[in-house]
Amino acid sequence: MKQNVYIALTEEDAEFLPVYRAEISRFAEVNQNLEGRRPTDEEKAVALAHANIAMIGRSGGRLTPELIDGAKELKAVGVVGGAVRMSEPEYLIEKGIILFNAGWAMSESVAEFTVAMMLSGLRDIPYMIAVMHEKGWGKARSPLDLGGRRVGLVGFGGIGKRVAELLAPFRCDITAYDPHADFGNTDVRQVELSELLKRSEVVSIHAGMTDETRGMLGTAELALMPDRALLVNTARAGIVDEEAVISALGTGRIRAALNVFWKEPLAEDHPLRSMDNVILTPHGGGLTYDRQVRQSRSLVDDIKLVCEGKRPVHEVTSEMLLLMT
Repeated sequence: MKQNVYIALTEEDAEFLPVYRAEISRFAEVNQNLEGRRPTDEEKAVALAHANIAMIGRSGGRLTPELIDGAKELKAVGVVGGAVRMSEPEYLIEKGIILFNAGWAMSESVAEFTVAMMLSGLRDIPYMIAVMHEKGWGKARSPLDLGGRRVGLVGFGGIGKRVAELLAPFRCDITAYDPHADFGNTDVRQVELSELLKRSEVVSIHAGMTDETRGMLGTAELALMPDRALLVNTARAGIVDEEAVISALGTGRIRAALNVFWKEPLAEDHPLRSMDNVILTPHGGGLTYDRQVRQSRSLVDDIKLVCEGKRPVHEVTSEMLLLMT
C-alpha cells in the first residue's frame, strides 16, 4: 500500500520545485495543498488525518501539538529549508515521529555569498558602483585585499566549514570559535571567542540562533575587534546585539556587511540605512536556483526512504536541535 504524503506548501512555492514534487507520485499518494495560499489549521487537520508524511515550510504554515496529536498515521515530517522550529520539533521527536530537513543544501549558496560580502566590504565595491552611477568616476575608500587576511569564523558548522574551504585560494589565516564543532581534518585553528575577535580583520558569523548564541556579540565583544575590521553576518541577526552594532558602526571604527536583520524587512528609517560603512543586502544569501534544485532533490530522496521504511539521510535528532535555529 502506498504511503500518503501531504504537501502543505503552495503549488507555486519554488522551495520545493514542481518537477521534483511530481516524482513523489511514482511511489506514494500525494495530497497537494491546492488553495493557492497557506492552509488553515482546519484544512491541515483534515489532510493530516490520513497523512503518513507531511511536508511543511513557510508557505505551508506551522504545525501545532494539536495538529500533531490528530495525525494518527503520521510517521515523518519534512521541513523545506533548514529552520525546523515551525514543526514543533521536540514534540515530534518525543512522539517518535521522524523529522528531516534539507538545510545542508543551503551551505554552498550562503558560503559563496559570504565570501562575496567579504570582498565587497574589503574592496568597497558597492561604493565604487554607486560613485560610477552617480558621479561618472571615482575610487574605493581605503580598500584592502582579502588575500592573506586574518579571518575569524563564529560558528563552524556546514556553512562555516565551506567558507573556510572557499577561502583557501586567498591564503587567509583562519580561526574559528565553536565549542560544539568537530575541528578534525581541517587546518582551521579553534580559539576562544575573545581571541578570535581581537585578532581577526574579518569576523564572519555562521552560528545558529540558540539561547547560547543570542546576543553573543554585544558592546564589549565588538570593542575587541581591531580598527577597520569587517563584521559579516549571513546567519542570524540576533546573534549580534542590535544597539551594540549600531553604536560600533556609528563611531566609524569598524565596518559591516549584513544580510540579516532583527526585524525584516529593515525599516526605512533604520539608523543603518544612513551609514556609509555598512553594506546592507536583503536576507537572501541562500536564495539561488541551484540551491532549490539541491534542496528539492534531497527532500524527494528522503521522502522515498521513509516510504520504504528506512531512515532519511538528513534526519534531525534531538541532539542536533540544541544547535539549530
